[in-house]
Amino acid sequence: MSPSSPRTRRFRRALAATAALATAGLASLAGIAPAAAEPGTDDPKLAVYVEVNSNDLANVADYTLADSGRPAVDLAMIFAANINYDGQQAYLHLNERVTETLEDAENQIQPLQAQGTKVLLSVLGNHQGAGFANFTSYAAADAFAAQLADAVTRYGLDGIDFDDEWTEYGANGTPQPNAQSFGWLVTALRERLGPDKLITLYAIGPSYTTTDFTLFDVAAVLDHAWNPYYPTYDAPTVPGLDDRSRLGAAAIDLANTSAATAADFAQRTVADGYGVYVAYNLTATDQSAYLSGITQALKGEATVYRAPGADTTPPTVTIKDGAQYTKEKDGGYKRVSFRLEDAGLIDRIVLNGVQTDLEDAAAIDLDVVKPGVLGAARGSNTMQVTDAAGNTTEVTFFLTK
Repeated sequence: MSPSSPRTRRFRRALAATAALATAGLASLAGIAPAAAEPGTDDPKLAVYVEVNSNDLANVADYTLADSGRPAVDLAMIFAANINYDGQQAYLHLNERVTETLEDAENQIQPLQAQGTKVLLSVLGNHQGAGFANFTSYAAADAFAAQLADAVTRYGLDGIDFDDEWTEYGANGTPQPNAQSFGWLVTALRERLGPDKLITLYAIGPSYTTTDFTLFDVAAVLDHAWNPYYPTYDAPTVPGLDDRSRLGAAAIDLANTSAATAADFAQRTVADGYGVYVAYNLTATDQSAYLSGITQALKGEATVYRAPGADTTPPTVTIKDGAQYTKEKDGGYKRVSFRLEDAGLIDRIVLNGVQTDLEDAAAIDLDVVKPGVLGAARGSNTMQVTDAAGNTTEVTFFLTK
């Protein structure tokens, strides 16, 4: 990464394949749906980027406002997917951890949304030359927009955030940025997403500096644009997006900006009428005291941390009835079957020192254990059953011929 980068980030890269960098021509930008309406109060919104390569997005749900119980974080950004290049066209790349986050929507995304937090996928350049600012036709931009819209639909997301860093325009023979490209892309994406999803701009790189914002209806396709430099207070200038309630001037790094500066930026955000406050790098530690300095100014309430309590309950192990499962003989068992249960998910068993990793589940049937199966042997057997939190239940049983 560039030593002059406004922030330090970690992300993995790999190649795959799908859609869009082509050639030539202009396309009509008419017929745009209105920008996404945002529910909630008129308080400035707190937008937080989470490095999912090293932290769970689910951590966002641990923070609520002390009095109302509303979420402390209004916009949670999954950082980050990538725009990659396959030698002919751009395609959306999801690294392993981003994929895990999206596919675990039941635990990583939906709990946030249930509290009222919007979840967006942030998309970032990847040193391959494909970027948001160098599509050479509306059709090419629309092909990439189709992939973004598909991800939003497939994973139940609330929108897309554009971050034009690390692209290296011109690499691999790719075109240089042009004034129309980003407008084509966000226009096509709005048409595909409709009015109820969010499209935001992390105002950095050619998508911000090279784009001619007069060539498309900015207010109709972009919901927000915000400052990308930590820790500074400086709203971006986006022609057509002049309403301060849709701009963010404050940008802080939760790990590297003082609490006093963070709180001061929040007070200035309210005083100046800006609608978004941006924070980067929410981790699994309790940051509620720090966040309280921000939310007290933005929303009039402190932030409280309500992480779930640690799982200390060991698995339940019961012997299954029925001759097809369990058969007693000579004071022991010719065969024996077990039902393993744990709300925190069964992870593995160790039978006479032989470990077997199980597919994590709240209930697992371990059927027809007999000599030679999973480490079982004639005579006395010892089995440890361990859940995902590391709690263990030990059982002993005797197997006969």
